Amino acid sequence: MLLYMFRKSIGFLLLFVLLCATGGLLVTRLPIQLYPQTRRPRVRAVIYHSGISAIDFSNEYAEDIESRFIAIDGVDIVEVEYENDRSDFTLTFDWKTDSERAKSDVESAMTSIMDMLPSEYEDRYTVRFFSGENAGYLMMGVTSRTVSPEELYKILKTAIQPRLNRIEDAESIEIFNVEEINAEVILKQMDMLAYGLTIEKVEEALLSGYRPESIGRLDDGNTAYSVRFRSGVESVYDIGKIIVAQKGNVSIRLQDIADIKIDYALPDRAFVMDGAPGIRVTASPVDGGNVRKMSQDVQHVLEEAKGEGILPDDSVFHLYLDPAEYINRSIRNVVQAAMIGAALAMLVILLSLGELRNTMLIGISLPVTLILSFILMYFFNVSLNLISLGGIALAVGMIVDPSIVIIENIHRFRREESPISDNGHLKDLIVRAVAQVRSPVVASILTSVLVFLPILFTAPLTNAILGDQAKTVIFTLLISMVVALTLIPLIASMAYRLKRRRPEPSSEASMRGLQRYSMGVMGFFINLYKTMLRGLIRRRWATVLFMLLSFGLLAFSVLRVLPLIPKEIISPPVSDRIVMFFRSPSIDDPEQIVQEIIPQMEARIKEQVGQYVEGTYADVWGRFNRYFINLTSAQHAEEVVDELQKLFVSDNTWYYNVMMWDPAELPLPRTMDLQISVHGDDPTETVTLLERVRDLINDTMLYAWVFTDPSTNLSDELSMTSRVEVIDGYPELSEGSLLRLVRKILGGTTTVEFEQDQTTIEVAAVYPESQIEGREKLENFLIPYNQSAIPLKHFFDFKEVTSISGIASENGERVFRLYARMSPGTPSALRSEYEQRVRDEVDAKLTIPVGYSVVFDNPQEEMQQAIQSLFIALAASVVLIYVLLAFQFNSLIIPLVILVTVPLGFIGVAFSLFLFKSTLSLNSMLGTILLAGIVVNNAIIMIDFYLKIGSSYGDRIDALVETSGIRFTPIVITMLTTVFGMLPIAIGIGEGSNIIQPLGIAVSGGLLVSTLFTLFMVPSILSLIRLKTPEEGLRKKSHCEETFF
Repeated sequence: MLLYMFRKSIGFLLLFVLLCATGGLLVTRLPIQLYPQTRRPRVRAVIYHSGISAIDFSNEYAEDIESRFIAIDGVDIVEVEYENDRSDFTLTFDWKTDSERAKSDVESAMTSIMDMLPSEYEDRYTVRFFSGENAGYLMMGVTSRTVSPEELYKILKTAIQPRLNRIEDAESIEIFNVEEINAEVILKQMDMLAYGLTIEKVEEALLSGYRPESIGRLDDGNTAYSVRFRSGVESVYDIGKIIVAQKGNVSIRLQDIADIKIDYALPDRAFVMDGAPGIRVTASPVDGGNVRKMSQDVQHVLEEAKGEGILPDDSVFHLYLDPAEYINRSIRNVVQAAMIGAALAMLVILLSLGELRNTMLIGISLPVTLILSFILMYFFNVSLNLISLGGIALAVGMIVDPSIVIIENIHRFRREESPISDNGHLKDLIVRAVAQVRSPVVASILTSVLVFLPILFTAPLTNAILGDQAKTVIFTLLISMVVALTLIPLIASMAYRLKRRRPEPSSEASMRGLQRYSMGVMGFFINLYKTMLRGLIRRRWATVLFMLLSFGLLAFSVLRVLPLIPKEIISPPVSDRIVMFFRSPSIDDPEQIVQEIIPQMEARIKEQVGQYVEGTYADVWGRFNRYFINLTSAQHAEEVVDELQKLFVSDNTWYYNVMMWDPAELPLPRTMDLQISVHGDDPTETVTLLERVRDLINDTMLYAWVFTDPSTNLSDELSMTSRVEVIDGYPELSEGSLLRLVRKILGGTTTVEFEQDQTTIEVAAVYPESQIEGREKLENFLIPYNQSAIPLKHFFDFKEVTSISGIASENGERVFRLYARMSPGTPSALRSEYEQRVRDEVDAKLTIPVGYSVVFDNPQEEMQQAIQSLFIALAASVVLIYVLLAFQFNSLIIPLVILVTVPLGFIGVAFSLFLFKSTLSLNSMLGTILLAGIVVNNAIIMIDFYLKIGSSYGDRIDALVETSGIRFTPIVITMLTTVFGMLPIAIGIGEGSNIIQPLGIAVSGGLLVSTLFTLFMVPSILSLIRLKTPEEGLRKKSHCEETFF
């Protein structure tokens, strides 16, 4: 094959150039994301039922609603939160379900559910992708010095919003004004009684006094007219003129029976930056959408509108939260780490071989392999993201390994057969050199591929996180093998080509400064290694002791060091931003939160951690509020989060969740450190027991964040019982009509939407709180009847009761749970100890009533399954490697000798992760799996050469020492290129790189230690056993004529 390539060298070079051009073109078409899809599709639906308690709504509709959600194809988990006035449904689908299809199915189900509910709930629901509390989204402010905020808002809503809505990767884009028109209609009860009017009559007038009525259609030639009757008023400012009733010739208008106030106030969702409200544009991505592209598209639309003159020339766009910034920075840092690693690997090769030409030949394989890998990434739908780029960075030091073997072997042949007589001799030499190592090169690459292949069949979460990385590594390794066996020898034949009539000088004469120095240094280490190895294996007791100590150290690292390493799914990015989520079931007025709650929070934060805070801003949305803190440095993030978690503790009034925030964080299922379920028949008694458990855990001070689901806050209820015999005495009244009337007395009329200056204004008529505040006033509330008035207590009996404020369920069954999380930086090894201490506290201090139970659940189950699947993948890799080696060596014993060295690599992994305070995560486990393949390759290098030429030595000790010495150079070079290639990742250069830092630490530290063990362990084992191979004694050639791999 090589001889044919030498004859057709121009054609093959052109073929590689065309393939590289194709790879360069396709890389521009690869989607760029921060991460691949790492979460199952989740859809959230909310039903608003004002005036209906959680208990009543759950008892009436829960079974029907939940059964319809559970019946949706692909639904795995249905989680429900029933609260007073609203119910929240979160549906988690299986991994195979398409996100858009999942949302569409939920919307269809919601349509049928709303048809089942009373008419007053019509259209009072939302369906959106579940983003959780740490999803990446865009938040920006828009200002202009020449245009008022009101006019600027109108431009954004009318001219810019339609363009923004066409952005594909955005699920929703919203524009919020600094203030909005607020219309209040406060009914005057005595005036209404004077006219004999009820609130139902007012609602009827509102609905008919604004909405136009369709009359019919009129044709006039080619023109068709839609005839509509415009009744009532056309502007919200004229709402008082709406006619409510007609008393003879007198029209009773709304302004006659109500106080109407129209002014500007904070919107329902307000943005506050350092105390100042502003116009805000927010964009949320679709589930699995390209957050980076969404951010860029939003900014492009705004800049385009500014360039077209739609927005003022002095418009300024303030990017408060820009996910594109984080994504670009994180990807740039990973690429930078890969480039630095490649440069360091090339430097190692240059210093080891001492010849620039050889280094350049090896270096060619790096860009060619990477560019050609993009072709496979394109056809296998692998995007450019931190995970796939991490795979490329991981493979940088490994890509050059087969080329190192090829070039070093060619270099050795040239040195031994020097001087080269002519180009024919050179080409024949290259063909023989490549043929000698082709088999072990292929075997070693296939071994590494088999290490990563099982990852594609691991648990769904593991595959979702590491699947792209495994594919990328497999692609690059296979292509690097093809490049090393074809392109590199071809270019080498051209680079080493002799000029006419000028034979190549002898090897000694051609050696110059750097090469002579590197050969001297390498020769020193080879002699030192051979001396130490001979001293070890010539004494049987020393060999056995070395092996026992090695495996004893392995046991120590597994049993003592490993439990001290914190465990997590994947490392979050270190960020200089913190977000605090806060909400209250009783306080949801944005104006009250902005004017009262936030100033109190800012004062407490300033007093506690003010020296670390650079700026703050808040997103206020009633029941879902976020307070963002920008720190002066990311170094203080964990300390500040810990302090704020102690300062803001959830209770019955407020729920708090303080966390480090970064749009570059990998979206993963949230795991807790403690999860407790309370079971019992009576919900009120169960919640009371749950509250006692929560208070007990808070008293232990073991956990930084503790909360319950549902909330343990109890609600006071006023139970109404109808007096049937009394109601029957009023023919014009019924129990149903009276209940509808009471519901409107408490909650007001149906909301009517007015369009005013491109703004939708919601108007509802309500009674003043002073007239319906407290039980006594409600009981004595008068309703008109035949020229008189009757109090409500005439028709109903009232009784005060206490009930729970919320209900939680999962897949149709009610749940009462407590969740807790340890402080940041707490070793995961303490999780079991803390849980046991909580168990002891519960047993000692908590009296559990008969029929109730407190159960400790496993909150880490999904993470444990993910890590367990990686261990299974490692075992599968070992089995596959054993089969491959058995085929290669035609032996059952040799693969076992090679695989004995695999566990020793874990010594370096465990100590490296512990000493550098890293974590045991999916990435560090991936590094361990990779390490197994590299260790196997090193063992193959030594055994393969020993089996080939070992029989040429009279003494087995001499054979082991000499063959190991010859293999020392390629083993050390490939080890150093991999370690230095991973060094920038292990150090964690740049923000975002700490995501894959555990992988770099595991590979670098583990490879250093495992290489040292392999260099001594393999000869030690071989010195104790005798291997028989078919080739033994058949070829008696000088060991200098043989090669290595």
